[in-house]
Amino acid sequence: MGEIVVNDFLSFEGFVDSSYTHTDIDQGTSGLSSDNSNEFGVDQVEISWLFNFDTVTAQLDLQYEGDDEGEDQDDGQAVEQAFVNYALANGDVVTAGRYASMLGFEAFEPTGLYQYSTAYDDSGLPGYAQGVKYTRESDASFFGISIQDEAFDFGGDNNLSSSSYAIEVAYAQDLGNGVAAFIGAAFEDADAGDTYIVNSYVTYETGAWLFAAEVNFGNSENGAFNVDNGENPATILVGGDDVDVMSGLVMANYAYSDDSSVTARLSYEEVENEDSDEGETTKYTLAHNKALADNLALIVEISYADSEIAKQDIEGSQLAVELLFTF
Repeated sequence: MGEIVVNDFLSFEGFVDSSYTHTDIDQGTSGLSSDNSNEFGVDQVEISWLFNFDTVTAQLDLQYEGDDEGEDQDDGQAVEQAFVNYALANGDVVTAGRYASMLGFEAFEPTGLYQYSTAYDDSGLPGYAQGVKYTRESDASFFGISIQDEAFDFGGDNNLSSSSYAIEVAYAQDLGNGVAAFIGAAFEDADAGDTYIVNSYVTYETGAWLFAAEVNFGNSENGAFNVDNGENPATILVGGDDVDVMSGLVMANYAYSDDSSVTARLSYEEVENEDSDEGETTKYTLAHNKALADNLALIVEISYADSEIAKQDIEGSQLAVELLFTF
């Protein structure tokens, strides 16, 4: 990736993400018929406006993502991030606006993923929020704390007649010899109930290998972890006012050449409510990433998910071919 520099103060970067997927769902003991689908299209387009005025920098991310309408988007169009950074001394930075959570091993954008799909459907990890954040970063460590209106995409602020605030903290340390560790947490206080999530992961790099392991756990009293099956019958189906979530992954990536790598990942997620309704999914993923050019990558992935939802067995498999153009 390389940004397009307009002048000393303004530059652009972004990506176009398109894919073909073939998905098979086996309803198993649920008594429902099996299903398969083929989809091809543009998954996401994003353009980042980058402003640089020495100690003050800013970023505005405009994106198109699918055709779904939601709270923060209309026909898939949205302002994903919009924030201003003020750089202090010693690597300290104060950020204000709408920005991404500091939690989670996997990147929010396809440009930062080692494969096509993410590990979880319902990990409970935060997404984007509006607030003020302080970070301090050095060569060996990172610390951040964020005060924001909410922490979760469906949190206390989205409940009628409810107000909320949230705190997110994160700390990372380079332990040497290729080992790095991260721990962070988000807590949301709302009239409708409290929610928290704890995230931790460890990475190890040696030669052409990268290994990672992650664990997440949390609880929500305000519906932040409520999930439904939407268009995917293999997605966990649990709701309520007292929902526990746990998820985790182990991953290995091997770069066997300057422009190619293979990734194997095992991930798990479980959601359970106060009535002991639960769903769990184990997902196996194998992917190959090939850089066709400096700004064009081809990712091929096969994945298999084994789910138990309301004591019904459901299996899903997917083949994905992704073309990722960056600029």
